[in-house]
Amino acid sequence: MGNSSLPPAWIGIGRATGGALIFGLPMLMTMEMWEIGFFIDPLRLMELIWLSLPLWVGVSSIVGFKKTKTLYDDIVDVLVAYAIGFITSFVVLLVLGIITSATGPGETFSMLLLQSVPASLGALLARSLISGEEQFDADYQHELIISITGSLFLAFNLAPTEEIILVSYQMGYWHICALVLFTLVVMQMFTLSNPDVDPASLQYWKSHWQLFVRFTSTGYVLAFAVSLLMLWVLGRTDGESLDNVINSAMVLSFPAGIGAAAARLLV
Repeated sequence: MGNSSLPPAWIGIGRATGGALIFGLPMLMTMEMWEIGFFIDPLRLMELIWLSLPLWVGVSSIVGFKKTKTLYDDIVDVLVAYAIGFITSFVVLLVLGIITSATGPGETFSMLLLQSVPASLGALLARSLISGEEQFDADYQHELIISITGSLFLAFNLAPTEEIILVSYQMGYWHICALVLFTLVVMQMFTLSNPDVDPASLQYWKSHWQLFVRFTSTGYVLAFAVSLLMLWVLGRTDGESLDNVINSAMVLSFPAGIGAAAARLLV
């Protein structure tokens, strides 16, 4: 048997395509995402893309679908990841019959741009997700990038659904307060489970408080901001009162906050 093998570039592209499918399929097969892709405000969509680009560059510097050494390498990886996410989304939607000859070019392009955001994230995380290769050591800035990425992914999955708005309408003041408290408790549990936390330090309440301020509460604020952004981008805030917008963002912050906390364990 020969020792020939695929070039590293093809291995990376193969992993990236697999990652794009894993992250993108939940939204590629969601009716609300198809509909939003048809009527989403182009300006809001482009703002989402432009905001995600530097975030994805940060993700690539921590764990991309191949190891990088310079900012230029990270930027190239992000552009390749977006291309893979775009092409993968196109193939899936074409096979599913969502994109047809009757679909206008503008509608097709906006739908694919929207779908390529989570798909490109999956492409970037493919090396960690599929190959299980060792990750880079992350400083606090990278930890925040990872938290934002985790919250964005889960918020992206749930923000298009009607259930977020319906639940926020049904919840009273005390329900919202209880949800925020429960979210913080769950996030703190994830924070304490991080392998980087010294178990011996947890016997002191000061350590719990420091971890809560440094990671849990900060992560929740980031998750809330991401939730507001996603609701606005997808048109869920249009025509709503400020109270309803805040309530909806707090409901969405529940999964987004868990995504922020859990991402630090998974990436």
